[in-house]
Amino acid sequence: MDDAAAWARLRERLLSRGRMPALPDGWRHQSAMLAAEGYAYGGDFIVSDLQASTGRLRTVLVDVCGSGETAVPAAVQFAGALESLIRVVPADELLRDANAYLLAQPTGESIATAVQLDLDLATGSYLIRSAGHPPALVWSTATREWRIDNARGTALGASETPEVNESAGVLAAGDALLFYTDGVVESRALDIDAGIAWLQQAARASYLAGWEGAARRIIDGVERGDDDRAVLILGRC
Repeated sequence: MDDAAAWARLRERLLSRGRMPALPDGWRHQSAMLAAEGYAYGGDFIVSDLQASTGRLRTVLVDVCGSGETAVPAAVQFAGALESLIRVVPADELLRDANAYLLAQPTGESIATAVQLDLDLATGSYLIRSAGHPPALVWSTATREWRIDNARGTALGASETPEVNESAGVLAAGDALLFYTDGVVESRALDIDAGIAWLQQAARASYLAGWEGAARRIIDGVERGDDDRAVLILGRC
């Protein structure tokens, strides 16, 4: 098998794991991804589990250290591990078990940021856990603004005891959550705080233009640089 075919298979494995489940009536989601300049795909990915019996959705957005094709093999392996863990590990242990997995890798240099969402689809109540990931944005249909969530924490794979920060809330009808990787808001010309301020405005304009294609419009507004980028929006109808 040639290199192109091998990379294509890795990409398909990563994308197949990243497909969000169909949500029940009253909920919707969309996502968009863009790899680093010069690559067709990269190391950002999503893993989800919908527990139909309890009406709970668990989703993790991950940014593996590295970009483009160099990040894909590590991302595929980590996605496989998370896909197994997310179904059996209690919610409050998932990111810590993911950290233990990264620390056990033979290279000793596997690092990733991750943000975990646990959502009750019946009530709209949610809990966000973050390990080094940029803060989520929360859309209020009442104020028609994206506010910054405060969960941050430290990256996985860097120490045996990563800092995992939490925040909680309730989504009313019309509200939404927006998750993204740091490639969306960081560049050589823009620090992360300025990038987040830009994202708040860009996401507001995109969201007010209509639900369909909002994530893609945000991604299209970001210059393709040397980092992968991903956006995930989950909304309550």
